[in-house]
This record gives sequence, C-alpha cells and structure tokens, in this order.
Amino acid sequence: MILPLYLARKFFKAFIICAVLSYSIFFIFSLMGYLGEKLSFKSIFLISNLNSFQIFTYIPSHLFILSLCLFVFNLKSRNELIIIKEYFDLKKLFLIIFPILALFIYAEIKKENLSNTIERIKSNVINSKKIGDTKIFISLDGNTKKYTIFSRYDQDNDFINQYLSFESQNQKIHRGEISTNLYLKGSDLFSNESTVYEKNNFQYENFNKRLFENFQSFWTKNTGTIIKHKMINASSGYYIIHSIFLSVLFYFCISMIFFSKKLVVRGVNIMKIFLLVLSVFLYYLLIPKIILNNFQYLFHFISIIILILTFINIKKYE
Repeated sequence: MILPLYLARKFFKAFIICAVLSYSIFFIFSLMGYLGEKLSFKSIFLISNLNSFQIFTYIPSHLFILSLCLFVFNLKSRNELIIIKEYFDLKKLFLIIFPILALFIYAEIKKENLSNTIERIKSNVINSKKIGDTKIFISLDGNTKKYTIFSRYDQDNDFINQYLSFESQNQKIHRGEISTNLYLKGSDLFSNESTVYEKNNFQYENFNKRLFENFQSFWTKNTGTIIKHKMINASSGYYIIHSIFLSVLFYFCISMIFFSKKLVVRGVNIMKIFLLVLSVFLYYLLIPKIILNNFQYLFHFISIIILILTFINIKKYE
C-alpha cells in the first residue's frame, strides 16, 4: 500500500509542476495580447487568468502527457522505474493511475461545457454592453449547414451593423446573403436591402424582409461568440459515445507508451518515443476536427479502429 501512495504523491507533484508552468506560459501570452485593449489592468489581469484556464479545457490531454512524462522520467533518473516494473505489472499500474485517467477522460467529455462556462464569465467581466461584438450562429438542416454572423449590436440604440449568412453543402457554398441596412421591429431583425448570392449569381434585393426571429432574445441568452443550434446535437448520444471511446483509447495508448519496458532499458531512443507520443497526440486532436458530411460515421469508425490497432501494437511488446 505504501508504494501506490508514493507513486500517487510523485505524480501529483509532477502534475502541479506542469500545471503551474503551463498556466504561467498561457497567462503571459494572454496578458501580452490584451495589453493593447482599452480595458483596465484589473480586467486584463482577470481575463488573462480566465484565458489560461480556458486553454486547459481546450486541450487537457497536453497536461496529462507533460505530467506523465515528468513523472516517469523522474522515476527513471532515480532508477526507481526498474523496481516499480518488477513489483507491478501493467495491469496493476493501470489500476493505480485509473482515478487520474478517469478524471482526464471526464474533462475531455465535458471540456466544451467547461469552456463555455469560462467564456460566459469572461463576457461578464468585459461586458458593460460591448462584449459579443460578433456572434456566429451555426444551424444544420439535413446536409445543409448554415452560418449566420451578426456584427456590432448596440443594445441601447437597437442598432446592428451587419448581417451575413451563408449555406454550405458538401463543403461548398451554394447560397449567401449580406446586409448592412438593418433595423429591429419588435424582437425580430429586418433588412431594408441586401445582396444575395445564389446559383453562382449575385442579386440585389431592395425590399424589406425579416432575416432573424427573436433576435434580441437570442443575443441576450447566448453570451458566447459561437452558438450551435440544437439540431446539430441531434446525434449527441452517438458523438458522446464516440468521444468516450476515442478518449479512453488515447489515454490508454499514452499511458502504455510511458509504462512500456522500453523506457526501463538504458540507452533507449527517446526521440522515437517522443515522435510516437506526438503522433498519437496530434491524431487525437485532429480527428474530431475533420467533418465529412456523407461519410462521417464511417470515418469515426475507422479512426477508432486505428487507435485500437495502435493500442494492440504497443501492448504486444509488454
């Protein structure tokens, strides 16, 4: 029981060191980025802190990799890794770090909610009325994805500077509309004139029409910059399951690499291990960003299979 507690303390120490270093780097760059803004230093300081936390929600996996790397190489430098591998097989090591894996996997699944929460706090910090200078509304209707962009809404004077929307199918824009002659009637957004792109032609429309219903309610309720329509989340159950599988396989693969027998051997090629970890990490980051309208489910299935094969290939040497 003493050895697991010792390993837990060592990992926690490595985690704290990596978290503080990462946070400091994120904070400094965020602070430098906001220094030119017309905000008080107190607001800039607070927003920079929130930005630093928000980056952790975007890529929590980087903190796990850094912590595990520091933890393992610290053990290796003291020749403790050899002793641990003698007393614990791979299954027992996974049992010891399972609570840590579960915590990071949960963070991966909830990272969008965490990021949105921080974004709302940032909005409250900056906003007297100016935050949300631009909002992007994304909706899905079958294979058609529609992006609607609102720019510079003055809530006091009921004035909005620009409305822009475009629809895409198979990653091709087939319709778009832009208007800068806008007004609010009740809660709805109307245009006096607009330019429409459709069927490879531009046409000018010089008449009043409603562009967006319940605009004021939409703007007030959605404090973030990017808002997704609920229709996009119609298959949310499937995407949650896929995200869980992908996250579990990723964290198991990374853990397997760092706890492999190869690292115990003196003179091991660290560059090969670094490239393997980097490849798996980039694969895990990029796969969810790729959208194939017609073959999305097949693509997700193949991505899972590739990670399973990677996991099996790493495990067979243990």
